Amino acid sequence: MAGEKCPIDLKPMATWVQEPDPKGICRECLLAPVLQWYREELNEKGHTEFVNELDKIAHAAEVLPLQLCQEFDKIKSEVEESLRERLEEFDCTVQAYKPDDDS
Repeated sequence: MAGEKCPIDLKPMATWVQEPDPKGICRECLLAPVLQWYREELNEKGHTEFVNELDKIAHAAEVLPLQLCQEFDKIKSEVEESLRERLEEFDCTVQAYKPDDDS
């Protein structure tokens, strides 16, 4: 997907996670892989402060999906453009997910 435009209308993650999914997909359930992708990419680029913040949210007694998505959006607004674009690719992947993609 590198260099390609997202095939869907990409939304802020905080907006996306709150919307009802027309296909009945549990959007909150899709956040675990996105969190891992963000953590790996941010670690690789040396943004440990963001990784630490994500870890705090993720390890809270009750993970709040909206809070996690708000942090994803905040991070994208504070990192260099190339990293922001990479993180948006992750957002696009999860927002465009369809269950039949598993086949």
